[in-house]
Amino acid sequence: MEVLLARENGFCFGVKKAVELTEAATESGRSVFNLGQVVHNPKISERLAARGVKVIADPAEADAGIVVIRAHGVPPAVRASIEAHGLDCIDATCSLVLRAQRFTKQLADEGYRVIILGTREHPEVVGLVGFAGVDHTVVETKDEWEHLPKMKKAGVVSQSTQPPWAFKELVSHVAEISQELKVFNTVCPVTIKRQNAATELAGEADVIVVVGGKNSANTRELVNLARMQGKTAYHIERPSELDRSWLAGKDRMGLIGGCSTPMETLLEVKERAEALTV
Repeated sequence: MEVLLARENGFCFGVKKAVELTEAATESGRSVFNLGQVVHNPKISERLAARGVKVIADPAEADAGIVVIRAHGVPPAVRASIEAHGLDCIDATCSLVLRAQRFTKQLADEGYRVIILGTREHPEVVGLVGFAGVDHTVVETKDEWEHLPKMKKAGVVSQSTQPPWAFKELVSHVAEISQELKVFNTVCPVTIKRQNAATELAGEADVIVVVGGKNSANTRELVNLARMQGKTAYHIERPSELDRSWLAGKDRMGLIGGCSTPMETLLEVKERAEALTV
């Protein structure tokens, strides 16, 4: 059986920066804390934990040391809490997320009702909400945005890992129910490239295996895209999860990882797939 690697794989630049900043902080000899998982990948979390990095949910849990803000960003109130607790802070927020935060604040400051496309509980969206003021709404599905009321001034932004087609549909709908519309396209271009690669891979392979954290939004979207192409797709975090029965009778397996999946993990999955089909 042939294993096809997608043309886009490995860390995106935002994940690479967040991991490198956290690892560099451990060289200081001081206590290092990640405010939530720095990226949504179990192997990276284990690697950082082995270097003494502790994951906390609130700055109050760190008595002293360095707090690293994860790639997904945080609301302004959390930054203020880090400062109030007298902790040193390293900001590993992805530059594209920082851009989305600035645009969200701009819309709120200009009096627009901010419509955020995303998953309410996702840390990136939690951070965006912190910049959106009191007049905001988070929507994720077509059913949710079709229940939006008519608005005088509406502004639209997106969680970076949302599919571009969903963002376009939301903007089109809000244009019909608002008198004035301002849009900032904050869908991550790297994510779009990865999603396009997943679609291409689905057209070339008999079965798709997507590797990445089960809580990774961009990884789950890759699974959805493959299935939308009518292909069987499996989502795994580790090579050991790969099942021989998934590959039986298949000539080509497509392999792609989320933006926080190390290339080494993908190569380990590839090696296991080839060993299982000898």
